[in-house]
Amino acid sequence: MPDEPKKGKMSFVVLAVVVLCAVAAAWFFLKSEKAPNMAPIAALRLESIDETNRVAMLSDGGSHDPDGTLRSWRIAWGDGQEENLSAVPQKVPHTYATEGEYAISFWCVDNLGTTSSLPAMTNITFDFLKRQKALEAKREAERLKEEETRKQAEAKREADRLKEEEARKQAERLEQEQQKQRELAARQAREQQELEAKRKAEAELASQKAKEAATPPPTPLAAALPYNPSSRKVIFTPPGCTLGEFQIYKEKTEGRANDGNLLVILVTRCVNFPNTPIPISDWQIDGKGHIQARRIRVSLSSGSHEITALFKPNEASQSTELKADVTVQTSGDCVVVPRQ
Repeated sequence: MPDEPKKGKMSFVVLAVVVLCAVAAAWFFLKSEKAPNMAPIAALRLESIDETNRVAMLSDGGSHDPDGTLRSWRIAWGDGQEENLSAVPQKVPHTYATEGEYAISFWCVDNLGTTSSLPAMTNITFDFLKRQKALEAKREAERLKEEETRKQAEAKREADRLKEEEARKQAERLEQEQQKQRELAARQAREQQELEAKRKAEAELASQKAKEAATPPPTPLAAALPYNPSSRKVIFTPPGCTLGEFQIYKEKTEGRANDGNLLVILVTRCVNFPNTPIPISDWQIDGKGHIQARRIRVSLSSGSHEITALFKPNEASQSTELKADVTVQTSGDCVVVPRQ
């Protein structure tokens, strides 16, 4: 009987082991009955195509495994060449030997060795004529763009030229207008000066005529007297006359000569008796010339001149000098003022 407890204890242990084995077997069975591994999904991205050198650049476009991870990738370039990769493809290049159309396939494999059920695919074409046409089209577009740029530049230059031309013409018109205004002001100033000079000359002429009118009539000369150099007067007595005073006198003016100067007739006379003959030996105008005559016709420019007449009251006396200041005015007349 003492062995019965031991037997009971052993039976319990055996029973526990059996239960544990049953649980483990059930767990492994349930795990083996779990959903099957899902195939990964491949995604391809065409990065670029170099048609001139026939190079295609690919990369993974987002491939993924719904229930695991990716461990490898495979690319079939469509020209009989394939490439296996153990890292995520990032801009993988491939050069094609000839032109043509190529279908590129891309697979991925998950961590359980399952390959994507469908490959990601893309088609590429290397066509010389197409590329040439594209290049020509590009060149034509660039040419048209350059032509348009050139035309715009020419249009701008023409617009700038027209603007500058208009500004120049405007400046010329302004300068001409200002020149006209200056000429008008100068002409008005000259006319004012000429008017003032004419008024002054008229006033002087009127004053001279008033003096001449106020001069008392000459008295008869009684006897001949010598000239008086201190007063620059020649005093002598023609038969039957009293004292006489001599001077240079303007007889008349005859208008303008061809050179624009004023033609003037000058004479020497006896103030008291204008008809008294005076023998003249010489005339000088502004210190020049030697004209022998009692009356001279001279061409004088505008302004002042000094006239000198040398004569002898008689053959036995010395030469006597008479002087006068002649002012030719712009009005077309002149004033003769004897020097005292």
